Amino acid sequence: MASYSTVETSKQVLLTAFEHELPVLPEVRANIGCVELTTDSSEPLIPIVLKAHESFAALKALEGIIAVTLAKKRFGEDKDIKAIVNCNHAALFPAMSFLSTVDGLPKWDPGMKHKIKDTDFNQVYSNVYRRMLTNIYRTKDGHFYHLHAGLDATPTLRELGLPPYDQNRNEKSTAQQAIEAITQQLTSDEIDSVIRGIKQAGSPCLTREEFLASSHGKHISTRPLFELSQLESTSPALKLSPEGPNILSGVKVLDLTRVIAGPVITRTLAEYGAQVIRVTSQNLPDQSYYAVDFNFGKRTINLDLKSPGGRDAFEKLLDEVDVIVDGYRPGAIARLGYGPDDLLKRFAGARGVVYVKETCYGEGGEWSDRPGWQQIADSVSGVSWANGQAMGLEEPVAPPFPLADFGTGELGCIATLNALHHRITKGGSYYTNVSLVKYNDWLMSLGPYPKELWQTMAKAHGFDGSAQLNHLSNFDEVGLAAITSIHRLHPHLEGDPELMQEAESTPFGVVRTQNPVVRIEPYKTAKNGWLNVTRPAGYDAPTGW
Repeated sequence: MASYSTVETSKQVLLTAFEHELPVLPEVRANIGCVELTTDSSEPLIPIVLKAHESFAALKALEGIIAVTLAKKRFGEDKDIKAIVNCNHAALFPAMSFLSTVDGLPKWDPGMKHKIKDTDFNQVYSNVYRRMLTNIYRTKDGHFYHLHAGLDATPTLRELGLPPYDQNRNEKSTAQQAIEAITQQLTSDEIDSVIRGIKQAGSPCLTREEFLASSHGKHISTRPLFELSQLESTSPALKLSPEGPNILSGVKVLDLTRVIAGPVITRTLAEYGAQVIRVTSQNLPDQSYYAVDFNFGKRTINLDLKSPGGRDAFEKLLDEVDVIVDGYRPGAIARLGYGPDDLLKRFAGARGVVYVKETCYGEGGEWSDRPGWQQIADSVSGVSWANGQAMGLEEPVAPPFPLADFGTGELGCIATLNALHHRITKGGSYYTNVSLVKYNDWLMSLGPYPKELWQTMAKAHGFDGSAQLNHLSNFDEVGLAAITSIHRLHPHLEGDPELMQEAESTPFGVVRTQNPVVRIEPYKTAKNGWLNVTRPAGYDAPTGW
């Protein structure tokens, strides 16, 4: 479809983002002309009927606009600063973990387990039977439900009447058959009641129309892409040295996150020179592989916030913190005594802080207290149904790549940059929040590709039914099919030095990872060297900033 342009559509999507009542200061809107979108191909890269390609190009452009605004605020309004975003690079941002390698090995290679620290304490990823809990399954009433293992599959398996471990079913098809045999004995509502009762993650697979008809869908669809509220107005404005050298040099960020969306926020802040410390606990499970990409630019420490020693070390970090990014279940950090209200009492207006909250369902709606993951957001918002129907199926199918995770991570970075802009301009403390479901709601609102364009894309990628994907195809299977077809159709991208870089001396080995998407010269230098090389969780001693 020769008339289609990813650049022009991305520009239109960027404008729609501003129409969603973004809580930005006038200077941000004034700098919309400071971003340049480029591409070497007018064809969308991601094999999904929704405009994911353009959504990431637009969000990276918005990131660039706010970063330019901060750069001018810090280094001088007379500076001629421009942000450049390659739309293809932006589109491959959510495929980061499918593109990166360690010593030449991709994440699905069996040899990878020898290169990363094992934090899969509950065998959610290493045990096929337990891993297959995270999937879409048919229900008794002809609907579909997305179960999720979280970081421990045992509670859900037990409640469904299945054994926590089953070595006789440690193969994909036999594990899925055992689980679907149970789900087909229950209605979707009955499964949902079970999942809610044990406070685990799961969701019925809704169409877009069903989501918008729900009370939560009605709430989320009226909210901006990210929200901002001022917690107090008496603390002084944040002062950053004009010496830099980078846009966020000197900004101190505590990363209290796991898995994907939250760590994406802080990795991107680290691209701008922020001083990031990722705090994890050696007692809590995580997905080890994602540390390879997401710990670039960070120091990583282990602290037990339920122990006196851990709390003491953490509170010393709080004395100088500028930003806290919280990606845990709603209320978890507050119950430890470190929520936004606790920090306000602690600082008493003497210093400001930005508190960033990342959740699945967002805040203020009926489902806001529910735990969730990217796949759950895809199912509840209608993305999985849209993907399956576009393949010619009458069943939901997981989308390629963790689009909602990376979309929310990107929104979290944008929201943080925006809150820092408020702190620098007006002083005070700010609370900002982003959610997986809101990103998906926005993506769905952009509409599908024109029919002719999608038919061409689907056939080229093999996503027209020939790939034999269906509701049982899990996250990795769909993602691997997508990245394989992208490599086949666009082989030049793999060797593009603008897209990827290598870090030769890391604790993992030689790591190949994505370069920062947004280019702002000369104030963004992560492409040439991060503050810290990537490392496993808990790699550094908790010695303060």
